[in-house]
Amino acid sequence: MSKIYEALEYARNKRIIPEKPVEVPLPKTYRTPESEIGLENEMLSLYQNITSLLPDLAHPVIMFIGSHSNEGTSTVARQLAKVASLRLGKAVLLIDLDRSRPEFQVFVDVAPEASLEDVMKSDAPLEKAFCQVEDSSLYVMPLFQQSSLNPRTLDSAKNAMFWEVLKDRFDMIILDTPPATLFPDGLALVRHVDGVVMVVEAEKTRWPVALGVKEKIVKNGGNVLGIVFNKRRFYIPSWLYKRL
Repeated sequence: MSKIYEALEYARNKRIIPEKPVEVPLPKTYRTPESEIGLENEMLSLYQNITSLLPDLAHPVIMFIGSHSNEGTSTVARQLAKVASLRLGKAVLLIDLDRSRPEFQVFVDVAPEASLEDVMKSDAPLEKAFCQVEDSSLYVMPLFQQSSLNPRTLDSAKNAMFWEVLKDRFDMIILDTPPATLFPDGLALVRHVDGVVMVVEAEKTRWPVALGVKEKIVKNGGNVLGIVFNKRRFYIPSWLYKRL
């Protein structure tokens, strides 16, 4: 029997060497599904573009708005909020104002303690009107649950103090608003946000309609940062696009 073996046996008997390896829990990390990597990269680029256009704002309030239903406004707003939170570590509040299609909720398993209207009536803490998405830095204020937004609710969102309270808590606030041609909710708030991003469905949304929405945003005091062309189609292989 070798001296090395004897030393190991002696150590084991003296419990110097534990019989079972100690399991050290690994930190939880977010891993993007391979199918979403391309979308995530686009959202990272969108985030950088937005922040570069508003360099002096530490806590920007950004609105996403489209012209018609099914343009993908909610998808873009939701994905940007997720990427900013999960990948960049930002504290993000997503205010869901899109009541055009309540059956397609952004996050189905979240519900705040009270509606924004009830909070305003009772002077309760504003935190009761939004809720955390799982164990992340992403929070949601689901105003879509109200079939018709009370004027007082919208008025509260026009109050500077309303936004100051939220900016003290979050790094970025994202508003997902209903189509501008169907509901006036988004247009009523454009002057109270730092920037507006229009979502246009490529090859479907007519330019006169999109330009009309842009003019209304500007007329109401909004700052149009740019346009996201959603659902683009590539008619030649992607590998060829990369060579162009």
